[in-house]
Amino acid sequence: MDYRLLGSVRVRDADGREIPLVRPKHRQVLVALLVSANRAVTADQLVRHLWDGAAPRSARGNLKTYISALRRLLSPADPGAAPIETVGDGYRLDVRPGELDLLTFRDLARQGRRTLQAGDVRRGEATLRRALLLWRDDPFHDVPRTLALEEIAVGLREERLGVFEDWVDARLELGLHTEAIGPLRQCVRDNPLRERPWGQLMLALARDGRRAEALAAFHELRTRLVGDLGVEPGHPVQRLHQRILAGDAELLLGAPSPHAAGDVPKASDGEASARPPTVPRQLPSDAPHFVGRERELSRLETWLNPPDGSPPTPVVAICGPPGAGKSALALHVAHRAAARFPDGQVYVNLRGAMPGVRRLDAGELIGRLLRTFGTPGSEVPADVDEAASALRTILHDRRVLFLLDDASSIAQVGPLLPMTAGSTVLLTSRQNLAQAAPAAHVDLGPMTRGEAVAMLTRRFQAGGIGFSQRAVERLADLCDGFPLALHVAGARLASRSGWSADMLIERLEDESNRLDELRTGDAGVRSSIAVSYTALADSGQALDREAAQAFRLIGLLRVPDLSLEVVAALLDVPPRAAEQVVERLFDARLVESPTPGRYTMHDLIRLYAQERALDTEPPDRRKAALRRVLGFFLATTSAAVRVIDPHRLHAGVPEVPQTPKPLHDREEATRWLERERPNLMTIVGQAWDADAATARLAVGLALSLQWHLAAQGYRHEMLWLGTRSLQTARRLADRGSEAQALAMVAMAHRLLNHDAEELKCLNELLDLCRELADPLGELRALGNLASACLLLERPEEALRYAERQLTISRRVGSSVGERYALMMMGDARLVLGSPAEAVATLRQALRRAREAGDAMHEAMTLRRLGEAYLAAGDAVAARAHLRDSLSSFDACAQGPQERSQALVALARSSRMLGDLGEAARHVAESLRIARESGDRHDERRALAEQAEIHGHCRPFRGRPNFLVRKGVDFPEGRQSEWEER
Repeated sequence: MDYRLLGSVRVRDADGREIPLVRPKHRQVLVALLVSANRAVTADQLVRHLWDGAAPRSARGNLKTYISALRRLLSPADPGAAPIETVGDGYRLDVRPGELDLLTFRDLARQGRRTLQAGDVRRGEATLRRALLLWRDDPFHDVPRTLALEEIAVGLREERLGVFEDWVDARLELGLHTEAIGPLRQCVRDNPLRERPWGQLMLALARDGRRAEALAAFHELRTRLVGDLGVEPGHPVQRLHQRILAGDAELLLGAPSPHAAGDVPKASDGEASARPPTVPRQLPSDAPHFVGRERELSRLETWLNPPDGSPPTPVVAICGPPGAGKSALALHVAHRAAARFPDGQVYVNLRGAMPGVRRLDAGELIGRLLRTFGTPGSEVPADVDEAASALRTILHDRRVLFLLDDASSIAQVGPLLPMTAGSTVLLTSRQNLAQAAPAAHVDLGPMTRGEAVAMLTRRFQAGGIGFSQRAVERLADLCDGFPLALHVAGARLASRSGWSADMLIERLEDESNRLDELRTGDAGVRSSIAVSYTALADSGQALDREAAQAFRLIGLLRVPDLSLEVVAALLDVPPRAAEQVVERLFDARLVESPTPGRYTMHDLIRLYAQERALDTEPPDRRKAALRRVLGFFLATTSAAVRVIDPHRLHAGVPEVPQTPKPLHDREEATRWLERERPNLMTIVGQAWDADAATARLAVGLALSLQWHLAAQGYRHEMLWLGTRSLQTARRLADRGSEAQALAMVAMAHRLLNHDAEELKCLNELLDLCRELADPLGELRALGNLASACLLLERPEEALRYAERQLTISRRVGSSVGERYALMMMGDARLVLGSPAEAVATLRQALRRAREAGDAMHEAMTLRRLGEAYLAAGDAVAARAHLRDSLSSFDACAQGPQERSQALVALARSSRMLGDLGEAARHVAESLRIARESGDRHDERRALAEQAEIHGHCRPFRGRPNFLVRKGVDFPEGRQSEWEER
């Protein structure tokens, strides 16, 4: 069996089939038994759970009936084999491990807390996260609540909240403060007087470099506590507030986890005599302003100095793009782990990315290392393999740390690998060296915003530079979190006493000069990136040169990330060839790959790529590349929206030669649109002001997104895209696209409750379509005008518009227009007081929707039919149609407005049938949807129905939270059920 309480109550049998629990009392009894699973619950306790203190005289008899019914439901073939046992005058429901989500949650919570206490924070955090993921919603929220059951639910919520707070503590300890902020904000909204999550939110914000928000959170908590309870926050939160105010570095950065170096055994006399007289201590000085990288440092220290005393990892690699701070991190961790390597710390700069300087080859490297350990130069073997063997002989039973900085490739250090037991080679490289140390590889990217702010703050404080929190945060953003850029920014301010941070910010805001400004002396971001790029561009390998061109073209796209298909379109090559090229860029760390098949380019690297593109690529080639990407996005978006909803009037788009990505079903198409939406919005914005051919593609792409944006609730994005499309279409004198853009803008205004603006756009659209002799556009405008007039309570106008739409639709053979017109006519006739005519009209619409297989129009018509039956007084038929409409909306993933309206009507039908509990649940859900979507019309409908429901209830025995039925006769057979409640 599978029992679920942490959300709606669900029971599945051993074959995974759901067991229906229709009667409220059955669900109440099951909950009462499950919350005490494997323990006996007396009959008196169950009676209290079901009726509080107002049980009917037949309560115990009813209870036996409910238990028998539950046994039949849980074991239809043999009720006697059901897991409910009679124990004395009570009952026990036996549950095996893993069958009940509540028990699994408690087991995982205990395991997670024990693991945290044992010091394994990462495993403890993962275990607590698994526990929290079992919660789908408020516990047994679909079960009618007595006071006793509500007390149990309150206790379970408290259990979950405690686990959530422990989980957040673990995430903060792991340095995952940014990821914790969103869940914490929701938690304090739900629990505004609970101090622990407020403190956690303050700490997470402070560590994320958002000190002002952290302080604002404290003041919000204090205002609530003083205003509601008349008390000040407790000492722990007040102390945290003071530390944030003071900019406590240990607090903001997180205290590093100390790993004891352990006692280093002394060498025997024989060993000492065999060693060179001098132990190498070659590490350069540690970085004076090193901050951040706590997660990376923790991993590196674990490999170099294992806490259990085991030998260190033989090969450790730190890889990353230019300017990421690889050398500084390696040097810092080498100093922290130096005591673990008493026989020496050796440093060699391999010069892999130094412009104009020849790299050390493997033979030179090993020769230098042999001489470091006392081998005379004349005795260093000429053969590389022989020299490597000699070095391993010297290092036998010794513990040495080799920091080999700036490796150009694995071949440069290959003869040294693997290192002898007890010693470690710590490598840094711009190239991907994961193959050298697959299990001990740190992939270094930009610093987090909090780390970058802390680095600049420490640098400015040490140099006596004046700054504001806003200025240091903006500088961190402009430097893209790259330590080299941050270092240069700090150095420029330190060397110019007359400059302020705001002056440097103003200079960096200009993208065209940013790389010029991020330069001081011989150090600069541009020169650092140029080394990696030039190595590809000047290479004798064709793949490297192709990668250099791809680097330039990718720099032209201002998108958050790129899929492999987009890269293929950009380069005009098959996806397999595109993958080889872009993976070469990844190996050179000029692009990143956060997930398989997707690639990103950091902002400062992108600026350099744009410079190279403008200097190297002819204008026609740059335009063609952008058009190919727009063409791919346009072809795939157009295909996706038609897969999702083939029955809508989608925007006409320009013909493009690009092949769309295959999308096989609605779910896959929706996922693709959602995944690419930030890229689609960005690239459209990049192309508005381009040449006419490119701008037309941008307009087509924007217009093709209309239905998806509407269905997913992206109202403001839809208005922005529609408005810019309208402006661009008018600039291009493209009247057809102008009409489609007006339709998109009108729909956005509808979703944003801008009634006057919507009507203005629709009337303009109607005039334009008539001028263009565009009947499809005209009928769409008429249908939307009918809908708008209905919302504005102008049913006569709505009916005229809908009738005109119907006439045109039948003339041009538009079945979708005909269905929509019939729906609007039915709505208008219903409002005008003719429910019978409305039902007849809507039945025509329903028949046509089903004939066409249009699930969305079928659902919309079912909702309207339900409302028409309500107006006609047939609540039973209304409820059946409304339930069907909700099921259909679920199937076609319709937007929130239709669902909200269906739920209001369903609440009304339940109220008319005497089921006030169901009515209250439906109207509450409708109100939630309306408020989340910002639809004031739907919110007004839901509030009106909620008032009606409350008006049909009265307090019972002076208890305001317990309501009984008033004023409406019960349907036959429902009176006893209500009395049981």
